[in-house]
Amino acid sequence: MAVGQGDGSLADIAGTALILAALDRPGVSFQKYEHHLKILALDLDAEGGQETSASARAEALAATLYDRHEYSGNEDYYDDLQNANLMSVIDTRRGLPISLSILYMHAARSQGWHVEGLTFPGHFLIRLSGAGPMDGRVILDPFNRGGIMDARGLRQLVRKTSSSDVDLKPDYYQPATDREILIRLLDNIKIRCLKVSDMGQAINILSRQVLIDPEEIQHHYELGMLLAHVGKDDSARERLTYCLTQSEKFERNDLIEQQVINTLKSLDKQTHEARGGIVLRLPEKE
Repeated sequence: MAVGQGDGSLADIAGTALILAALDRPGVSFQKYEHHLKILALDLDAEGGQETSASARAEALAATLYDRHEYSGNEDYYDDLQNANLMSVIDTRRGLPISLSILYMHAARSQGWHVEGLTFPGHFLIRLSGAGPMDGRVILDPFNRGGIMDARGLRQLVRKTSSSDVDLKPDYYQPATDREILIRLLDNIKIRCLKVSDMGQAINILSRQVLIDPEEIQHHYELGMLLAHVGKDDSARERLTYCLTQSEKFERNDLIEQQVINTLKSLDKQTHEARGGIVLRLPEKE
């Protein structure tokens, strides 16, 4: 079942991120983290809950999250898995751009402010709106003290995080749904797990991504291929067979489809040789 509404929005993005974090910290009390989210909301209300301009709201957010609660980016240990676990982020006050952004978004929404994540590449940012059309909009970087980003800063950031000398593009300013933000948060964990060959946890993360966004075929494909890699043949076969029934969602990527077919044939060959079983019949393409 997908997380959120049909448009990918969530009533409580930080609460959902805490639930995901709790899956990797069994036995840890959930109550103090929920309480902390309430404190952030109360403190922002006291700091500037009545502000109307986007810039004044941004200052109030930074004063609450950075100055008062000392949230900032973990530059020294950027690749630490705990930077993407919201419970750990609350404990240490250090995190990734996206995990810190979730806390900023939570606080802003607690005041009824409109805030959204952006699809900016390589470094997650948020956009905060004022109360009305004349109150402006600003882009914030929660990783760097919640500062307001101007065009020059954005250009420097995209060049820092890109392997090529590229300029700003309209796509970078597109809003990300809450569901997409959670998927991107989990991507950070998945990538770090794969870097250290922690296949078991990478499979756990991919399984969560499938539950959060079941319509995205890429999650099913990656999960199936990884299951095949670690020898969980039956689970891999089930997932990859499903992928073939949804092959139109591969966006005409014949290479991925062929990889799925080849992997299924390989799995079937292994099973046939080991058990003398029945050869797998691949689903017919329509």
